[in-house]
Amino acid sequence: MYTPARQKKGITLLVLLLTALLLAACGSNNAPAASPSPSPSQEASPTSSAEPSPSAESGTRQYEDALGRKVEIPTRPERIIAHYYASEFTALGVPIVGTNYLNAQLVLTQDQLEGIEDIGGDGLVPNIEKVLALEPDLIVVPDFLEAADVDALAKVAPTVVVAYGADAFEHVREAADLAGKPELAEAWQKGYDEKVAKQREVVQAHIKPGETASAFVLYSDKKLYVYNKQRLGPTMYDAFGFQVPAKVTELFASDPSQLWAEISLEKLPEYVGDRIFLVGPGDDEESKKVLNEVLNGPVWSTLPAVKNNQAYIVGSRWAMNDPLSLEWLLDEMAAVLTAK
Repeated sequence: MYTPARQKKGITLLVLLLTALLLAACGSNNAPAASPSPSPSQEASPTSSAEPSPSAESGTRQYEDALGRKVEIPTRPERIIAHYYASEFTALGVPIVGTNYLNAQLVLTQDQLEGIEDIGGDGLVPNIEKVLALEPDLIVVPDFLEAADVDALAKVAPTVVVAYGADAFEHVREAADLAGKPELAEAWQKGYDEKVAKQREVVQAHIKPGETASAFVLYSDKKLYVYNKQRLGPTMYDAFGFQVPAKVTELFASDPSQLWAEISLEKLPEYVGDRIFLVGPGDDEESKKVLNEVLNGPVWSTLPAVKNNQAYIVGSRWAMNDPLSLEWLLDEMAAVLTAK
């Protein structure tokens, strides 16, 4: 509220500012028109953080999102809601005020969720009342939301749609860009690459040259899917050097962005590699029953990887496509491959 007292105080400050400017002009006619941008150390100083540059801290810029929408976003957002992208911002060390716990709890620990509100709503859509209450200055959502839901969120704060099918590394770069701190993505990538090099040394003696590997997920409805390279691929293929089975490459040749494809259990032998990673359907009794039917059925037992003890039943986090899971998976897959 703009009160008379604040108005009087504003006039006083304006007079003092004009006086200071006149004195500065008299002292030096050669003074530059504007000060240079502060260095990172200056930005971190108490004085700079208390009085940030409007263009650097409180300004806006135009951002084109995954749907081609031109969105005016804050240069340095301070209250970010990351719907389905909590891992990306957490990996970068960028605070967020809200996310959907249903997804975030698959990856983030309780400590990491501390201070972040749950905006979970009906199905995939955030609860608009919870979003409003958080007073965000930027909302980040996946491209599988309906246009009407994106429009509703955009009435609350600038809303950017991110391609959900993009790989985790692209998500990290985009999150850092949206936060106005692209250098954070470079730092994360450097740390990840260093960990890859370290874990590759750990597993290299356990992997034969030219060995293939493939990953599958089994759901409780008994549907079986083979994964493309976006999920376990960064660890299997890029980090540890397994080759993609020829039939898997052929399956996704017409659409490399496709995340997975359904196959029948009878077709499973065509897509398996020398190593198999099968993501189980869950821990409930029905899921366990479905998994046991597959593992004890006639197809699974005939697979060479199963006979060679190179078929691994793994948990659902193995199939997550986010930076925190990629870091975690380097340790988990290395432990599985080197176990005796």
